[in-house]
Amino acid sequence: MALETLPRSANRPPLRPPLRCRPGRTPATTHPLQPPRWLKCLLVASIAVSTSACFWVTTKREGEKLRTELESIDTRLAEREEDLEGKIQRLEQVLEQATKVLQRNSADLGAEVQELAQNMRRLEGLVAEASRVTGELRTELTAVADSLAAERTARESLEARIAKLEAFEARIAKLEERASVPTSADDLYTQGKAAFDKGDYNTAHTLFRQLVIRYPGHERADDSQYYRGEAFLRAKELDDAIREFQKVFDKFPDSSLADDALFRAGEAAQSLRRCSEARAYFGLLRQKYSDSNLVDKSLAKDKQLKRDLKNKRKCLS
Repeated sequence: MALETLPRSANRPPLRPPLRCRPGRTPATTHPLQPPRWLKCLLVASIAVSTSACFWVTTKREGEKLRTELESIDTRLAEREEDLEGKIQRLEQVLEQATKVLQRNSADLGAEVQELAQNMRRLEGLVAEASRVTGELRTELTAVADSLAAERTARESLEARIAKLEAFEARIAKLEERASVPTSADDLYTQGKAAFDKGDYNTAHTLFRQLVIRYPGHERADDSQYYRGEAFLRAKELDDAIREFQKVFDKFPDSSLADDALFRAGEAAQSLRRCSEARAYFGLLRQKYSDSNLVDKSLAKDKQLKRDLKNKRKCLS
């Protein structure tokens, strides 16, 4: 009996009629999800051979069995196709998500690169500004160093002139001693102090000078040297005052007026806006005469001068 026409599966294209398998010939290409034709031919041939050795025709029952087997194969193929389609859809979804993530990461990376470039530009600006400030500071330091060198040179020259003047004063004092009637140390001090109290500072420091030069070991010699500096200070001759106050410390370090002389020298230097020099005198006072009643005042002066050093109107050096 001939094979009956097999019913079509749901949502599947109709099956093509079986092809005869010829020896040495390859069957045509089939749909990738359908079994190859040669497999179908082999299945049909095997079923036909198993039925009978005498007849090449299948029975109705065998046809039903063959149809059932083909339907089973077709069902499995359909299920496999649906499974593959589901996997393809899932792969497409995963690919789409990965593409979005990659695009988002690329955008974030671009923003980070742009921010990094902006930070680099800001850093370059800061470096340039730091270089400019450093150059200005270097220029100022060079100018200050040149100024200090010039001041040092001027001071050395001034000290040399002072030494010459002192030698000249000593010669004048000796000549005065020879030309005038000898005067005692007490008389010189009494006359000098009287002139000082009257405000005759020129006469006062002249008489005090004669006492120091003629009688350097007299008990009034340190007082005379101090009042000589005080006379210059009140006459507003500040550089001369500083010089004479310094002599009190140099020649009479054990005098009761040595700490006063250093304090007054510091005040004179402060009036000349030479703050560093003034601080040096106040510091020397605290170092050498820690028991002096001027220690607290000198410390207060030093703190004020330290603050004023940054103000060019108050401190030249």
